[in-house]
Amino acid sequence: MPLDLRKGYSLPQCVFAARTITALRVNGCKLGPCNDLNLSNLQKLCLGKLRVNEQMIENLIRACPLLEDFRLIYATGLKVFKVSNLPKLKRSDLHTCSELKEVNLQAPNLETFWYVVVKYRSYKIDLSTCNALKSLTLEDATLKDESFQNHLSCFPALEKLVLSKCNFLKNITISSYKLKTLILRECKQLEEADIISPNLRSFEYKGEKMPFISLNPSSLKEAKLYFKPSGQGEPRLSNEDNHTPWFARLQGFLDMFDYSRGLKLVVRSDKNIVIYERPKGIFLPQVYDLKLDVVKSSVNLEDLLDYILRTWRPLTLSSLSTSRSRLPKLVCKKLITREKDPSCCTYNASGNKCWRHLLDNVETENLVNGKSKSEWIAWLRSSKSKFKINCFRLSWKHSKHVSQGLKGRLMFD
Repeated sequence: MPLDLRKGYSLPQCVFAARTITALRVNGCKLGPCNDLNLSNLQKLCLGKLRVNEQMIENLIRACPLLEDFRLIYATGLKVFKVSNLPKLKRSDLHTCSELKEVNLQAPNLETFWYVVVKYRSYKIDLSTCNALKSLTLEDATLKDESFQNHLSCFPALEKLVLSKCNFLKNITISSYKLKTLILRECKQLEEADIISPNLRSFEYKGEKMPFISLNPSSLKEAKLYFKPSGQGEPRLSNEDNHTPWFARLQGFLDMFDYSRGLKLVVRSDKNIVIYERPKGIFLPQVYDLKLDVVKSSVNLEDLLDYILRTWRPLTLSSLSTSRSRLPKLVCKKLITREKDPSCCTYNASGNKCWRHLLDNVETENLVNGKSKSEWIAWLRSSKSKFKINCFRLSWKHSKHVSQGLKGRLMFD
């Protein structure tokens, strides 16, 4: 039996003696001393926005021998989080526990660990016995290079690694035969990441530089590369010579993907989007704010278009494709020949309509004789690509319920 208790509830001690409870989530409640406990069948425990101490955690662990999933979210009062004698523990999350100074996990069967640290707060962490770990997420961690490398060597089974806002990392090596997913997000001081992972299938990077130059992307099935150098203001096209080597390296990196397997490339900057189908001879706009999505082959073109229009609502949408491609016709069908009063969301509330109800007008952009002074359109005109370029201008109805996308999630997971 699962039990979910929310804010404002004074938790009775009898809850901690209920042997039938298998999952317990306590959020913002007032906890007693947690002395007489008997949660012998509890498998999942999540404690959020409450005050706990080391003795309470120790008592809980002793009373829950079958615990598989243990999470602490925005907890206060706890300085040392130590876990042992939980042989079935597979997942542990520690999110923004403001007073936490030390983490010691002795859990040989732990598979997932997610640690979000209060910004720039120093701490000690020991995961050396967690040799079965498959997924590791560190956010705002103050780990330095040597400590990170020492920990990484303890996880031979690691399949997913997420480093987010780890601003003390500068030069690291990520060598793992089993690693399949790697995410490097806003690690501002990271100068070089030497990535030696032959079975890597998914890669995501967000930052100001390009520290992953050694990565060979030919085996990747999907990737996200989001660049936004600090202090540059609004994204604008740049013709400055000092940008050319950087963009040349980036284009060289993109050319190494194996597009013959059906990968698609989506290029975004501000509200402008270009879709490459089976890219060859990629050219990129030299903009300060550049987002690139290499989309896996299992995502069909129609689903990709729906996702783009639903999530980002672009002002210009362009496609580059071969003469045999169905992409131009599909874009026209979606945009030009759409119903004026679509019936797809008849039973949805007014604030929960799909993109078809919010699209106001669509115009085809003439890239040969058009008079548009847009820098983005000028860049498209300058293309020397042999592929056919189709460009559409889109205008949207005002809505208070504009989607902001699926933050923190990989596309089409």
